Amino acid sequence: MIPTDNFLKVNGLRLHTRDWAGAGQAVILVHGLASNAKIWDRVAPILAGRFRVLALDQRSHGQSEAPASGDYGFDSICADLHGVIEVSGFSRPVIVGHSWGASVALEYAARWPDGVSGVALVDGGFLSLGKRMTWPEAEQRLAPPRLAGTPLAEFRERVKTFSGELYSEELLDIILGNFEVMPDDTIRPHLAFENHMKIVRAMWEEDAERLYPRVHCPALFLPCLPPEPRDEQAANFMRFKREGAVLAERLLPQARIEWLADSIHDVPLQRPALVAEKVGEFVESVRGG
Repeated sequence: MIPTDNFLKVNGLRLHTRDWAGAGQAVILVHGLASNAKIWDRVAPILAGRFRVLALDQRSHGQSEAPASGDYGFDSICADLHGVIEVSGFSRPVIVGHSWGASVALEYAARWPDGVSGVALVDGGFLSLGKRMTWPEAEQRLAPPRLAGTPLAEFRERVKTFSGELYSEELLDIILGNFEVMPDDTIRPHLAFENHMKIVRAMWEEDAERLYPRVHCPALFLPCLPPEPRDEQAANFMRFKREGAVLAERLLPQARIEWLADSIHDVPLQRPALVAEKVGEFVESVRGG
């Protein structure tokens, strides 16, 4: 299945979507920070066999434009998503978000509680980072690598090494969707460093507990559980994730938590069939709700 690449004019921006067609309940797939719509390329065709599926490049990501205002707060990000929903003619879609995209989905459901049938949050959306670390700590831990100017050939080898057995030319193409290849065969991230950090700041300031009372739709949380923590910091983060999941289940009456065992953060790439299965079951359960 090959998607149709479209560009929609929303909030003065030219936003790119990958339209996987399908029919029935509308499902919008929202990627994470410094990612792009192609991260759903292995999940979307499975879902499109049952539902109407669209994947979005958020502002400054993939092939979507960057705002001249430099605004990356959740108000503007959610307004983009709302515009895409309206222009696409969708009625009460299910929003599926990964990582930062999960936070966007939750924020959207809190702002338009009657505008969604459900939200599925893949390894994100329930962590109030500001309660776990100071802003200087977040700046240090969550800053992206400085990849601008890296030769494409060198980056390709890095991807091969990092990906291990998951590597394929398809995976490389998905990852390269985050970059512009320059005339001198070096790469430059679509999302500039300073804009990346604006989004990190918005995520750090987000308080999921504040949002939960405003979310009226069913919510599926799909946190990832790696085989084993690689160090003490990773172990502490897993404890934090477990605490966040318990809190979400307690504060959201229509929440369901399903841990994805032996799964890395970018699980849509690692285990697309599993993600499609869990999301598909959820969409069926809320269809037309």
